[in-house]
Amino acid sequence: MKKQFYLLSIIVLISNLMYAQPTDADKLEIGVGGSFAKPKIIPKLNKLAIAQIAVSYKLFSEQKTVGKDKASGKTAGAKVAAYLETTDGELSDTDFLEVTDYFYSYFQKKLKANGIDTVGWSEIVAKDFYKSGEEKIVEEKGKKDVKDQVKSIAHKGNNLYGGAIAFAFGKIKKASRFCEELDAPAGFFNVTVDFADVLVNVDVKTVQGGSYISYKYNSSVTPEMKVVPSVFSLFWNEKSQAESLFMKDDIKSEFSYSDRITEDVSKARSGLAKQFAFRKEMTPVLIETTREKYKAAAKKALEKYADAFVAKAQGLKKD
Repeated sequence: MKKQFYLLSIIVLISNLMYAQPTDADKLEIGVGGSFAKPKIIPKLNKLAIAQIAVSYKLFSEQKTVGKDKASGKTAGAKVAAYLETTDGELSDTDFLEVTDYFYSYFQKKLKANGIDTVGWSEIVAKDFYKSGEEKIVEEKGKKDVKDQVKSIAHKGNNLYGGAIAFAFGKIKKASRFCEELDAPAGFFNVTVDFADVLVNVDVKTVQGGSYISYKYNSSVTPEMKVVPSVFSLFWNEKSQAESLFMKDDIKSEFSYSDRITEDVSKARSGLAKQFAFRKEMTPVLIETTREKYKAAAKKALEKYADAFVAKAQGLKKD
């Protein structure tokens, strides 16, 4: 009887491991010096200076795919786009800043509640590195009727790290001195918020003995506010050690925010309608909501990102 019980326990354990769903913390990964060496900053994180929180808010989401028939070699592409429409007026820079500042405040509180002290914003902005280390934000060239996304930095702060390579040359010493003065590693967060799950598929097949090619197109657009993989976030300490933080998968808000989904482009504002006019693609989808509902859902997605980071840091401490 005991043997049967032990065997059953092992089977249950294996089954749980096979079907265990990844947590949001599992979707975050730490990179060290361009590799997956063992991190040193985040596992020892007892205090953090959040020197930058930059959030890019997507207002347009698009998915493309290509299907290929192995028998004939024929290929076909498909594309579907989703647009965000706020029915009570345009989202303004002030709206986006409200969400970003909320994220900064929530992040600070979440860290402190879990035993990680933080540095005050006024102390951060007073340091020379903060004042002199700003990177230019490169704007995409070409005029557009509708913005693809809006970038907002907490407290209207400086863009200190754009998400590419870590600090180099003279900036290394300045960043290390910055951390020494603050008595804490510094975090430079870059996050992207999307508003929809957009999926598209094309199936290309040779049918009836190769007499013709069949093309089938399928797509779906689901309102889902989420933080999505984008450029890196960076951590730096007084020893000039650097670690990158990136995402492997979406962190979803699971917060219902949309009022209506439509393919009727006549409901769109003029700027959007112009973009629809000459697109050779599957019918674009318009997701309608109010500004307040959008902001509430975006805040929830960013809360879940902060929760995931804290859980990741706590998990690395235990390891």
